[in-house]
Amino acid sequence: MLGDKMSPYFDEYLHLVAAEGRIEIEDIRAIRTVLSEEIAVTRDTIEKLIDLDRNAVGPGDWSEFLSATIADFVVWVEGSLGKVSAETSEWMIAALRGPSGVQAPSATRVIEAVIAQAEEVSAILTLFAVSLSCERSLARPSTAT
Repeated sequence: MLGDKMSPYFDEYLHLVAAEGRIEIEDIRAIRTVLSEEIAVTRDTIEKLIDLDRNAVGPGDWSEFLSATIADFVVWVEGSLGKVSAETSEWMIAALRGPSGVQAPSATRVIEAVIAQAEEVSAILTLFAVSLSCERSLARPSTAT
C-alpha cells in the first residue's frame, strides 16, 4: 500500500493500523510523508490521527509526532497566526475527549505542545490544561507516610 502516492488510501491505512492496535515507526514515517507531501492537514485529518491515538499503542515517537502535528496546525494554520481561539480550543478539546469521553492517550502532550508554540491561547485551553494537570496529580499514588 505504501507506494509513490498513498493519499487515496490514507483513511484505509489508518484503519488498518488501528485494527492492528499498534503504531510502528514505519507507520509514523508513512503518515508524516503523506501529510508533508500529499495532503493538507485539516481538522478532519487531525481527528483521524487522534482516533488512531485512542485505538492503537505507539512508541514515544508517535506521541511526539502527533503533538507536533496538532500544535503546528492549531497554532500556525487554524485562525490567526500564533493564536489559538476559543472556538479552535473547544474543537480540539472535544476531539481529544472523543465522543465517548475517553481521553486520547496523548492529550496532555498535545495540549502542552500547543501552549508551548502559541503566542496566545484562549482561557478555555488554559483551564483544560490545568484540569489535565489536576487529573494527573490525583491519579498518582500519594508518597506521604
